[in-house]
Amino acid sequence: MRPVTRAFTLVELLVVIAIVATVAAILLPAFAGVRSVAQRTACASNLHQLSLGSSTYVTDYDDRFMPINYQPASTPNSRNDRTWVQMLLPYVRNFQVFRCPGDNSERPTAEATFDQDLVPGDTASQYYTASMRSDYGYNFLNLAPVLLVNSAGVAQPKESGSVSNPSNTIQFMDSVWSRTANGTPLGGGNWLVVPPCRYYETSYTGEVAIDSFTGSKSTNVQVFTTSYGWEPQLESASNQFGGAWPWHLGRVNVAEVDGSIRSLDPRELTTGCNLQGQWQGSIQDPITYMWDLR
Repeated sequence: MRPVTRAFTLVELLVVIAIVATVAAILLPAFAGVRSVAQRTACASNLHQLSLGSSTYVTDYDDRFMPINYQPASTPNSRNDRTWVQMLLPYVRNFQVFRCPGDNSERPTAEATFDQDLVPGDTASQYYTASMRSDYGYNFLNLAPVLLVNSAGVAQPKESGSVSNPSNTIQFMDSVWSRTANGTPLGGGNWLVVPPCRYYETSYTGEVAIDSFTGSKSTNVQVFTTSYGWEPQLESASNQFGGAWPWHLGRVNVAEVDGSIRSLDPRELTTGCNLQGQWQGSIQDPITYMWDLR
C-alpha cells in the first residue's frame, strides 16, 4: 500500500500567512520603539561625553567656552583653522561621538575627506568639513557669540561662571543640516543651532532693550549667525526649530552646561520665549528660558 502524503491545503496556508502577518504587525512597531530608545540612549551618552570634554576644555582655557572656530587674521591653514568640534576632539578622542545613531539622513560622500581649501593630504585637515555636519549643534550665540566689527568677526567666548543656571542652560543638542521640500532630513547634522528669541521683553528690563547674546542695551549689535531665528511656519526649513532636530521619535536630546541630559519636544525649547520667528518675539521669562545665561 502506498503511504498517504499529507500537505497543506491552500486555505490552511493562507491562514498561517495571515497569522504570521498579524504577529509581525504587532511586534514590528515594538521592535522599532526599542531600537529608537536604544539610539536615544546612545545619543545621550555621546552628549554626556561632549559635555565632559567641554568641561575639561573650559578648565584648560581660562574658564571660557569654545569659540565656534579658531581662525587667526593671518592666512588660515590646517594648523590654525579649527572648528569647535575639532577643538573638542582631543578631549573625546573619537569622532564618532559627534554622530547621532538616530541620524539616518543621506550625507555627502566626500564629507569625511580632507578639506582641500586647507592643506591637501595633511592629517591636521581631516574632519574639517565633516565637523560642520556634527549631529550636535552648539548654542554659540549665547555661549560664544561672534561680533561683526567692520565686517570682521570677533569671537567673544563667555566665562562658564557667568551662567546663572547651568542645569537649565543649553550647550549642545540634536541638529540637522538641511531638509528636502517634503521636510525629510538631509545632509546629517549641523554644528551650530540658534535660539528662538534674542531680546529681553522691555517690561522685564525696565523698558530697555537688552541683547541676550551680548548683554548690550542696543538692538544694533551685529553678530555672525547661520540664520535669524526660527521659522516655525515652514515645515521644510532646516531652521524650523533653529537647526535643532528631533531624531528620536519626535524628541530632541539636549545637553545642559552642567552636563545633565534631557529629552524634549522641540516646542519645549521655546519655554519662556514669545516665539514669532526671525527673532521678532521676546524673552518673557529669563528664569525658564533655556538658551541665555540668566
